[in-house]
This record gives sequence, structure tokens and C-alpha cells, in this order.
Amino acid sequence: AFVKAILSAIPIHQLLALAPPKKTIRALEKIQRGFLWAGRAEANGGHCHVNWQRVARPLPLGGLGVRDLGRTSLALRTRWLWFSCTDITREWAGLDLQFTAEERAFFFASTTMQIGNGTEALFWEDRWIGGRSVCEIAPLLYACIP
Repeated sequence: AFVKAILSAIPIHQLLALAPPKKTIRALEKIQRGFLWAGRAEANGGHCHVNWQRVARPLPLGGLGVRDLGRTSLALRTRWLWFSCTDITREWAGLDLQFTAEERAFFFASTTMQIGNGTEALFWEDRWIGGRSVCEIAPLLYACIP
């Protein structure tokens, strides 16, 4: 448990606010592998005893529960998007966080919006019509709105 916590703690803080390139995530996972298997920054060849994807599985699925940094990054960044839509009182509400097209697509495919009384949902931009927004369905109409 201690090794798992150490392997994940430092990258998690960075992944909360940043969307690192896949190359960076691979480099971080390489360091994690080296630390787990050899106690140093690199482990190659015979030092890696189990496939890393198996190590990154949850315990009930036969893994060690070490977090998959790519999936964890996507989950954490999607959570930022969720909080920005549901809780404007959070400390980061005023931050201009940048999200990739992949992160936004995953978020919108995973969530729905209900209009309710209209105080929180954005009628034109939020995806409340079968997962699509009015501005996507009727871009010419949207262009006419001041």
C-alpha cells in the first residue's frame, strides 16, 4: 500500500490541473515501473516481472491497484468539468482551465443536463437535447442570437 501511494501521489497533484502529453505520462509510468521493480528510476528487461497494464488493474481484477495515469488524468480533468457545471462556489470556479477536445467529448458523452428553472443551465451552449446543444443543432439560429 505504501509503494502504491508513493507511486501515485506526486503525479496525481499534477494531473489535477494539467493535461500532460501522452509522452509525459509514459515517462512517468516508466519511473513508476523502475521504482516498483528495481527500486530506481529505470527497470528494463528481466527486472519487469509483470506487464504494467496488469499491475495497473484494481486489486479485485488481479492487479496491484497502481493507478493508470492516462485514465486517472482523464477522470480528474472530467471531474473539474463536472464541478464547473454543478458547483460555482468552488475555489477554482474563476480559473480559466483549458480542456482538450477528447476530455470535453468524454464529459459530454457521460453526462446529461436538465434545464429545470433555467438558472444554472445555459440554454444555448449546454447539451440538454439528447446530448447535444442548441448551438450544435441549429448553428445558423445560434449565430443570430446576441
